[in-house]
Amino acid sequence: MMKNICKIASVSLLLLLASCIKSDYDTENCPGLYTITPIVPVELQQKKNEFLPNTNTSVMYPGGEWRKTEVGPDNILELTKGQYRAFSLKGENEQVGLHFGTVVSVSSTDGAAGDPGDFVGGYIDFNVDGGLEDWGIINYDVPTYIQTRILTLKVKIEGQNADLVESVTATVDGITLSRELLNAFTEGGEKDRYPALTTGYMSYDLAEKDADGYYTDSHRLLGLDGNADQNLVLTIHYKDGFTRNFNYEITSDLDGFLTEAVTAPWIIRIVLRAGADFTADIEDWQAGPEEWIDVKPV
Repeated sequence: MMKNICKIASVSLLLLLASCIKSDYDTENCPGLYTITPIVPVELQQKKNEFLPNTNTSVMYPGGEWRKTEVGPDNILELTKGQYRAFSLKGENEQVGLHFGTVVSVSSTDGAAGDPGDFVGGYIDFNVDGGLEDWGIINYDVPTYIQTRILTLKVKIEGQNADLVESVTATVDGITLSRELLNAFTEGGEKDRYPALTTGYMSYDLAEKDADGYYTDSHRLLGLDGNADQNLVLTIHYKDGFTRNFNYEITSDLDGFLTEAVTAPWIIRIVLRAGADFTADIEDWQAGPEEWIDVKPV
């Protein structure tokens, strides 16, 4: 949280405040003047402390009432003494929920996570002492953070039964469904995983092949539950209707998911050799940010 004060230079502002000033110039009966400024996530900034426009911002007042608020240097709030909370979100879709301004969640059905989309957000708590402070406007910056990241699964099937494969589906469990808003994706962050408040799984439908022959699907995740392992279940669907499940523990493959190259998709790329008895041996397995995977041979 960054607090700064700028001097009032507008005559109109002085006139606006005149009605609440006592004859002895005791300004304790006046509300303070404040602005709220959401800040672009550090990883996305083109300049330091870049203002994030067009946000969904609300302020919780001392009585617990939330008020949607216009933000930025040109939108001045008159706030009286008390404790306040301000949150800002941008890019969230209808599947994202925010509770008390501090807990973010994604909708789910029987534990299956919805897609939260690409959004950023953050919040601050701040105290208003009451009265004008040296005839200044007090600004509070609201840092925002990257709130989701793409996890892409890429699976290539080789071997005797490869031509019999129709599609691949998968689930990844140990996925965050709700968490603290500030436990987000931060480049070089101190913690790679945070405990989820609720956890579930993400379903993948790898029905189409990409140009390199990989069955591929991608989804955005709200995070990884630090109190659970992450497991991948791959299901190979054969053209005759037969299916075969393969289970892999992938917790270590996701180390760095919240802290390394956080603006890029995280890729798990697998090559399996399908045998005549419907087994599938691992020929190659790579995991990491897209920029790492792209420099490795297919």
